[in-house]
Amino acid sequence: MKEKKKPDVAKLLGITDDLMFQNVMKDPVNCQMFLHEVLPDLNIQDLTVRTQERIAFNKEEKFSVLDVLIKDSKGRRYDIEMQVAPQKDLDKRARYYMYKMMEAGFLHQGDGYGELAAVYVIFILPFDPKGKGLKRYSFTYSAREDKSVELNDESEVIYLSSKGKKGDVSQGLDDFYSLMDGKSTTNSKFIKRIKKTMDNYRKTEEWSEHVMNTEQIKEMALAQGVEEGKREATVSAISKTVKMLKRMNQSNEQILQELKQDYSDEFSDEELEEFLK
Repeated sequence: MKEKKKPDVAKLLGITDDLMFQNVMKDPVNCQMFLHEVLPDLNIQDLTVRTQERIAFNKEEKFSVLDVLIKDSKGRRYDIEMQVAPQKDLDKRARYYMYKMMEAGFLHQGDGYGELAAVYVIFILPFDPKGKGLKRYSFTYSAREDKSVELNDESEVIYLSSKGKKGDVSQGLDDFYSLMDGKSTTNSKFIKRIKKTMDNYRKTEEWSEHVMNTEQIKEMALAQGVEEGKREATVSAISKTVKMLKRMNQSNEQILQELKQDYSDEFSDEELEEFLK
């Protein structure tokens, strides 16, 4: 049996890692450039950015933690979420986040309804949420009887899928998708700035501690299978590893790469892929 190569966790934790994503997006310039790639028709200026923003207006209601909450000079609000693992009720979650942001931008007495701020909820996904192969799904309200009749309430839910093959998105957004999937990118100003921010953050003590914790969690899961010496225990260890890495926002491709490095002698590629389902 060949010696198992220990994966470089630091390299595997990229832009889809929750902590890395927050630190990239808390930079207002990075946020502005990203939003320009997604919503090029909007003149987005002077951003206020808050990460891991908790929204709840009383003790009884369910609180929400938004990855990146942004407000621009015109009062428009944007929520950007990096959602790596598929979850049920994604559409209703997006609706809930939108309503929470709408409540945060309530009107004052004497305000007209026309002053209600526009709201955009953007989910970045390394999977296809609707199975149609689109790079982007943009949802607005329209009449069921005539799709050309729109409800102009200035709200929109956008799903960005790095696995999409159909439809047009900007080169910058295509590059961002490639960055998510560990593929090569162009050297555009936008993506170079994102990469530089990532490289700078990788030099911090906070990032080193995060990587160390990730490695320790993975090693603990692996050790369980080795100590018990049974295939059933190994299966259990793999399942725990997959769950832990998904909670850390690792993509399926990154997780599969780790599994192949550690278990290719005991499981086929097809068997390892089954653990991701």
